[in-house]
Amino acid sequence: MEFTCEKKELQSGVSTVEKIVATRSTLPIIGNILFELNKTGIKLSANNLEMGIELFIKANVLKEGSFLLPAKTLSGIVSKLPDTNIKFKVGENKTVKISYEDSHFTLHSLPSDEFPSLPTVKDGKSITVDAKVFASMIKHTIFSVSNSEDKYVLTGILIEFGKSGISGDNSNMRLVATDGYRLAKRGEKVNGGGDGVSIIVPARAMSELIKILDLKNCETVKINVSNDQVSFNCGDVYLVSRVIQGKFPDYKQVVPKKSSTRVKINRKELLSAAERGAVIASGSANVTMFEIKEGKLHLSAHTPDVGSFDEGLAAEIEGSDKVRVSFNVRLISDVLESLASESVIVEFSEGLSPGVIKPGDQTDYLYIVMPIRTQEAA
Repeated sequence: MEFTCEKKELQSGVSTVEKIVATRSTLPIIGNILFELNKTGIKLSANNLEMGIELFIKANVLKEGSFLLPAKTLSGIVSKLPDTNIKFKVGENKTVKISYEDSHFTLHSLPSDEFPSLPTVKDGKSITVDAKVFASMIKHTIFSVSNSEDKYVLTGILIEFGKSGISGDNSNMRLVATDGYRLAKRGEKVNGGGDGVSIIVPARAMSELIKILDLKNCETVKINVSNDQVSFNCGDVYLVSRVIQGKFPDYKQVVPKKSSTRVKINRKELLSAAERGAVIASGSANVTMFEIKEGKLHLSAHTPDVGSFDEGLAAEIEGSDKVRVSFNVRLISDVLESLASESVIVEFSEGLSPGVIKPGDQTDYLYIVMPIRTQEAA
């Protein structure tokens, strides 16, 4: 087995599949990257038994075959190689000689026949969606996923196709994530079919998919869905993951049907104020009061023994001006950072009704955040 390829091509491939490799496992062989050489190039694969990936890199293959190399060691070597052509040659003793200029490394390889093959999603539905739109939908929701294994079903993003049943929502594809304190929903109207599909994909798989979509710049993503697995094809990359089994909360029940106050405000100015408020609020569980005063939206926070914060922001305000509601300001900052719109719409009501944030120029996105009960807001 023997090939040469550009260092840049090799590093891109290895760094992408390496992220899937299991760092701790009772099955050491899945700590390796599989090389499969044929006349058209090299297929690199990694499989941690929960998620797998394969991709192709360009190479001049002189002798076909397959072998395994330890991912961590290989990645460390490749990242330090000079920007030149790299030659791999497997010797009779299974030692791989990695040559560049007048130097070389040698690594011990393993036979490929025991490496677990990546599953193929069979007997499922297939949907093709625009890659940039899909990447945007993931970025607008993934930060709301729960990090707690106690809420296992919330550690993934719900992907569903079909009519939403929510008044005014004309999307036929939606991504939804929630950690129990906030919920992010992004809908789109796509030409991919898939009505009736509803799956929960682990956040880690979606996170890796974003990186691939940004790196590969492919036009479309083909999604194949079965009862227990989902795969994503983007150009020459194939990512497959198990789906989370369980019942996702009925998010439609928490969408407020009305609010007493509607505020349209510059997104960056609100984000900057929220970040300034967080300096003080971090000492009191990030509790920050949102209040309408004298025609402005005021953010205020107070932490005993630290100090206080109060900032008024110019805004277009409709409805009641008697609203005082406290939120975790970090949850507010998260959504404001993820959006790109110039303005946002903030809707809230007195008491413990959820607050709603929408982009000022987009109707298919909804972010719901639960208020915090405080003496001032009670």
